[in-house]
Amino acid sequence: AEYIDGMFAVAIWDDVRKVGLLARDRMGKKPLYYFLVGNAMYFSSELKALLRVPGFERRLNLVAMHHYLSYKHVPHPLSIFEGVFMLPPAHCLVFTPGSEPQIRQYWSLSFSEHPEIEDWSEEETVDRLLELLQRGVERRLMSDVPVGFFLSGGIDSSLSTVIAAEMSSAPLKTFTLTYARGSTNFGKEEDRRWARWVAKRYGTQHHEEVVEFGNFPDRIREILTAFDEPFAGVVSTYFLSGLIAKHVKVAVAGDGADELFGSYRSHRLAGPLANLDEYERTKDESLLQPFDNELTYLKELKEIEDWRWRAKLFVLTDEEKAALYRPDVAQALVEHMTENDLSKKFENLTAQDPLNRILEAEFKGMFPDQVLTFVDRLSMAHSLEVRSAYLDTDVVRFAAGLPGRLKINGGETKYILKKVAEKYFPPEMVYRPKEGFLMPVTEWVLGELEGYVRDTLSPRQLNRHGLFDNFSVGKMIDRLYEQGGNYNDVNKVMALVVFQEWYDLYMTP
Repeated sequence: AEYIDGMFAVAIWDDVRKVGLLARDRMGKKPLYYFLVGNAMYFSSELKALLRVPGFERRLNLVAMHHYLSYKHVPHPLSIFEGVFMLPPAHCLVFTPGSEPQIRQYWSLSFSEHPEIEDWSEEETVDRLLELLQRGVERRLMSDVPVGFFLSGGIDSSLSTVIAAEMSSAPLKTFTLTYARGSTNFGKEEDRRWARWVAKRYGTQHHEEVVEFGNFPDRIREILTAFDEPFAGVVSTYFLSGLIAKHVKVAVAGDGADELFGSYRSHRLAGPLANLDEYERTKDESLLQPFDNELTYLKELKEIEDWRWRAKLFVLTDEEKAALYRPDVAQALVEHMTENDLSKKFENLTAQDPLNRILEAEFKGMFPDQVLTFVDRLSMAHSLEVRSAYLDTDVVRFAAGLPGRLKINGGETKYILKKVAEKYFPPEMVYRPKEGFLMPVTEWVLGELEGYVRDTLSPRQLNRHGLFDNFSVGKMIDRLYEQGGNYNDVNKVMALVVFQEWYDLYMTP
């Protein structure tokens, strides 16, 4: 497997030696599940195939559910079903009938700084990164069918698009997600405007997909059948992939840029929290950017170990989950704290830099289990293959070895990538606030979907499994609608809604 690059999940059977091999790609772009029955091993890229194995029993993995409610996804090597496991990224499994599988890691990524970085000027670093991205895009244009491009209007997908446009003699096909007028005040107008600007500037054949909230509950059930597991992360890829698949069978996206160069709240917090002690001595507010106006919040998060403050960003903390469970369920899970699961991802890190430590820990967990999972499942649901130049092995290696100051600088996220983007786009595009490739679920849940939420989490529905205390769940919902909720409150309730929808689809006779 170490000699294969790109995305893959492979199985090889040596009929002479009677030995089988399973292997999964370096980043974890492609899924690979397996389970043992007697001397036989069954494996598949989708759980739905394993569910059809004669005699397979659908038993809920309580620990997997417990972790899902914090992470929004089931973390590998677990699956939502007892006895079924996910092979970790960059690992291979050797199986001899009658023996325990042997699993080993064949590749690892270092987040320690490139030794020569101090000798590089910023411009040299920008040029090297651009060169690698150009090579990465060029590799992803190799295809025997036409290739399309996700074009959100942000710099990640826009950069991939313009680099490809410079290499292509024919017009590119580009695709953007928008929202129906009146269905949201969420934004996306700027994203749409800049996507159109790129499309016009580089002469692409541009298409837009409009999403409305009205069919959201039905679409959630469709989406869950693509995962076969509860998943409460980003799902907008499903809608745009449906549009793209009508035109092309391969598309290039901007996935991986946020996760490698620093963008999410956990990434933005790493530097300020590490600088808090120095700030107390110097009162230099630049040390706390972009949270320089949120000193109380930073002090609330401050911990000696970074995994501890990272755990406070869970959708539902271990304490909150325990308060929602029925007493016997809470007791069964008391030895399976999700905090402890997270802490293992912070063990044996190669990074010293505070930001790179968070990026490395999330690269081991959230990146393959949530980000790459939704990209793969929601595109493959429409038979669309999605590629990303940011996930080229050479780009990943280079980005991982850059110091945190080149990733988030003065509160500016993806700093060095934006310097590359300056070569193609005006500053007002590069440095505008991020709108994100998200759906306005918070707005929908707090408005038109209240009846749907209350019905899905009614005592009648919850009693199908008896895992949660009906009164506690009801109190959470009442608090959301009577006191006015925010993004975090909606996420908590939606994690329960998605689990309930999954349970009704997969565990109810």
